[in-house]
Amino acid sequence: MPNLLRPAALAAVTLLSACGARQNVPTEPPAASAPAAQSAAAAPTPPELRLPGDVRPTGYTVELTVDPKATTFQGTSDIDLEVAKSTSVIWLHGKGLVVKQATLLQDGAAIDVKPVKGGTDFLGFTLAKPVGVGAAKLRVVYEGIASEKETDGAFRVNEGGDWYVYTQFEPIDARRVFPSFDEPGFKVPWQLTFHVPAGNVAVTNTPQLTEETGADGSRTFHFARTQPLPSYLIAFGVGPFDFHPAEPSGKKKVKTRIITPRGRAVEATYAAEVTPQILGALEDYFGIPYAYEKLDVLAVPLLGGAMEHPGLVTFNSRLILSKPEEDTPGRQRAFSNTQVHELAHQWFGDLVTMAWWDDLWLNEAFATWMTPRIIETWRPTWDAPVERVNERSGALDSDSLLSARRIRQPIESQNDIVNAFDGITYGKGAAVLSMTEEWLGRDVFRRGIQRHLKAHAHGNATAKDFLSALDTESGKDVSGMMSTFLDQGGAPLVTATLECGAAGNKVVLTQTRYLRLGSKSPGPQSWRTPVCVDYAVGKKESRACTLMEGERAELPLPDAKACPAWVFPNSEGAGYYRMQLAGEAATKLSKSGLDSLSRTERVAFLGDVQALAMAGSLPAAEALALAARTANDKDRVVTEASLEMLDLASRRLIPEAKETERARFLRETYGPRARQLGFTPRQGESEDTRLLRPWLVRLAGKDGADPKLVAEARSLADAWLKDRKAVAPEMVDTVLAIAAGHGDAAFQQKLITAVHAEKERKTRQQLLMALGNFSDPTLTKQSLALMFDKELDPRETGMLLFFGSQQNPRTMDVAFDFVKENYDRLVGDSPDALLPKDAAGRMAFVGRGFCDAGKRQQVADFFTERSAKAPGGPRMLAQVLESVDQCTSLKEAQGKSVESFLDQRATPKAPEAPKTR
Repeated sequence: MPNLLRPAALAAVTLLSACGARQNVPTEPPAASAPAAQSAAAAPTPPELRLPGDVRPTGYTVELTVDPKATTFQGTSDIDLEVAKSTSVIWLHGKGLVVKQATLLQDGAAIDVKPVKGGTDFLGFTLAKPVGVGAAKLRVVYEGIASEKETDGAFRVNEGGDWYVYTQFEPIDARRVFPSFDEPGFKVPWQLTFHVPAGNVAVTNTPQLTEETGADGSRTFHFARTQPLPSYLIAFGVGPFDFHPAEPSGKKKVKTRIITPRGRAVEATYAAEVTPQILGALEDYFGIPYAYEKLDVLAVPLLGGAMEHPGLVTFNSRLILSKPEEDTPGRQRAFSNTQVHELAHQWFGDLVTMAWWDDLWLNEAFATWMTPRIIETWRPTWDAPVERVNERSGALDSDSLLSARRIRQPIESQNDIVNAFDGITYGKGAAVLSMTEEWLGRDVFRRGIQRHLKAHAHGNATAKDFLSALDTESGKDVSGMMSTFLDQGGAPLVTATLECGAAGNKVVLTQTRYLRLGSKSPGPQSWRTPVCVDYAVGKKESRACTLMEGERAELPLPDAKACPAWVFPNSEGAGYYRMQLAGEAATKLSKSGLDSLSRTERVAFLGDVQALAMAGSLPAAEALALAARTANDKDRVVTEASLEMLDLASRRLIPEAKETERARFLRETYGPRARQLGFTPRQGESEDTRLLRPWLVRLAGKDGADPKLVAEARSLADAWLKDRKAVAPEMVDTVLAIAAGHGDAAFQQKLITAVHAEKERKTRQQLLMALGNFSDPTLTKQSLALMFDKELDPRETGMLLFFGSQQNPRTMDVAFDFVKENYDRLVGDSPDALLPKDAAGRMAFVGRGFCDAGKRQQVADFFTERSAKAPGGPRMLAQVLESVDQCTSLKEAQGKSVESFLDQRATPKAPEAPKTR
C-alpha cells in the first residue's frame, strides 16, 4: 500500500509502575525530564531497530475508548507472552503513548514493573526480578493521540460535520496506538473491544460478537478474535458510518459491505457491485478460498491510497466513492485496479506474510503483478496486458537512478523501511515477476505460487521460500535467475545485432547496465536475463528464446531459412530490460517491422526509444518525431505511451525563448484531435475516447495554448464555479488546469474564495489542485500561502507544494524558496509545525524539477543536513540530486536537438520512424 506522507508523533511517554510510583520517561531527549533514579547511565540500552527475541507475543486482548470528537483515546492492552530466555527487561514498541499503569503476571504472581526510557519508538519495562522461561502476561493501561495533522497511526477527520477516527499502521505506526511488538514477524491473534459515544459505530478486522448500550447511550462493541496477524494489518474505524451491503463474496459466501461516512452509502454502488466479482476471480487463480470471516471495505477521507487489512480493507474515499451520476470510467478503473491489488494481498501479505521488511516485495510486487493478470480476463476490454508494459517502462525509469533501491534492499534502519514503499518494490518487482512468468510458462508459475501459499499459510515467509517453490515446480534455477534482479540495482540494456550468413542466421546479444546521461557507471554488472526475439521471414513470424548468463550470447534463429526481414528482441515487452537494435537490425525494423509489432511491443518500443534518447544513444529529435507520428494513433494506450515521450520536449530542456515554438508544436500536433474531442463526452462513444480526452485536451490547451480550447476552458470554469453540473465530471480537472494555467489574479481569487466556501472534500481538493497550475510566480506564492490558512486542513493544502509548481520552470523557484523560508513552520521540531515530522524527508522533492548545476548545489546545501535527520530523507535527497544531474546532462547533450526539432515543426511534416542504435 503506497502512502504519501509518513507522519510521526512528538510526545513523551509517562509510565506508572505496578507499585504505584509515578515516573515520567520521555521517548525523546531531553533526558533532564527523567528522574535522577532513571539516569541514562543506569537505564538498559533500548534496541536500535528490531526487538530482541527473548520475549515474543502469543496474543493481544485490547480495549479502546475512542471518542472521535476528542484528541486522545484510552487503551488497556493485555499481551500474552512467551519468554524464551529469562530477562530483567522487556522491550516492545510504543510511540507517543502515555502509559498510566503496567503490571506483569507469571504463574499467578505479580512482578513489580518500573519504566525505562526507550528513545522514540521503544517502550521498556524493567522487572524487580527476572521473568522466567514460559508464559507471562503484560498489562498496559495507556493513552494515545488521535491526530488532526497526520494520516498514519490513529487520526481524526471531520467529514460533513461529523468526526471520525481512522487508522493506518503500515509500516511502523501500530506502535502509536498499541504498546506492541510492531514487526511483521510477530504474527499472532488479536481481540479488540471498543467503547464509543452514543451515535457512533466501531468496525475492525473481524465480525462483531456483541453490542452493549450504556445508560448514557454509549456503546461497547466486542469483536471476534482474529486469525494470526502482524500489528500492521490491524485496523479500525469509529464514527457515524453508513453501510452499503454487497453480495456475499467467495466460495464461503462471506458477508461483504462497503462502509461510508454518514449519508454517502449510495456512492458505494459500483464498489459493492464489483468487489465480490474480484474476490471470486482471485480465489479461482490461487485455488485457495478467501481465509477471513468477512469482507468490509471502509472509505477513509485523506488516506493516501488503500490498505489490505484482512476483513477491513481501507480506501481513500475519492477512490472508492462516487455519486452514480458523477461517476467516470477512469475512476471505476482506478478503483477496480486498486481493489484487485488490495484483495490479492489477502493471500500475498495477509495469509502469508513477509518475515521482515526486506521482503516487502513479496507483498507489493505480487499484488501489482496480479492486477493485470486478473483484469485481463475479468475486464478484457481494459487492455491490462498493454497497460502492464507501459507500467514496466515507468519502473525502468525509476531504476535508471544509481540511487534507486534494490527490490530486496537490506533493512538497516527505519529510513530503509520508509524508503521501501517505492516504484522499485512495486513496479520493478511486478515487472520481474512478469518476466519470470513468461520464462517459466503461466501454468508452471501459477502452480509455484499455489505451492508457496499452501506451505506457509497463516505464517511468515521469505524470498528464499518463494523461490524454492518455483525451483521445485519448474525444475529450473529460478532462484539463480531472479536473484540477479532482486539483489542488485539497475536494469540491463540488451543490444541486438542481426548476423546472416551461410553458417546460419542468428541474433548476437550483449548486455550492460542501462545508464542515463548524468549517471556514472558503478562498475561491471551482469544479469541472468530471459530474452525472447520475435522475427519474420517472408510472411511467417517466429520466436526464439534464450537465458543470457553473461555479457554476450548468440541466439540461433532455427526457423529462419533466409535472413529475417526484421527482428524485435523483447517479445511482447515481457523482458525487464531496455532494448537497442544495432546496425542492419535497426534499419530493418524501421523499414518493415514496426507495423508488424503487437500493441504491447509497440508500447515497449516507444518506451525504449525514449530511454535511448535519455541515454544519449539517439537524437532527441528522432524520438520526438516518432511521438508526433503516433499522435493520432487509434490505439489509446499506444497514444498515451507516445505522450510520455514528450518529456524530451520539456520546458526544462529549452531556453525560455523557445517556449513559443514548443507551444506551437503541441498545439499543431495535438490540437486538431483535441478540438475534435472537445470538453463534452458524447453518447455512445467508447470508454477509450473518454479516457483519452482529458490527456489531449489538457496537453493542447494548457501546454499548447490552443486559443479555442483556452477560451472554452475559461468559460466552462466560470460556469462550473456557479454550477457544479456545468462540466462533465471527468473533465473538471482539465478545465480548471487550463483556465488556471492561462489565468490571472482575478480567477485565482475566485478559486480561493471557492476553496473556503466548499463543503465537499472532493471538490475542495479539485480547487486546490487547480491553484497549483498558475504560471505567474506571484500567484503561485499566494497559492502556497494557503498552507498556513487555519481554516483549511494541512493534509489537503499540502498538495500545493508537490503538484503544478514543480512542472513549470517559472514557478519552481517559488516552491523551493517557500520551503526554505518556512521549513521550521512546515516540518520543524515544534508541536505546532504544520506537517508531521515524517513529511520532512519529502521536502527535498521541491527541488526535483531543477535542471542546472547551480540549483542542484542550492538544493544540496539546504537539504543535506536537514534530510539526514528526516525519516527516509538521505535516499530521497540522493534521488532528487541525481535526477537533477540527469536532467542537466540531458539538456547539455540533447538541448540543441530538441530546439532543432521544434524549429522544424514550424512547417509540420510527416515524420519518419527513428532508427535505434
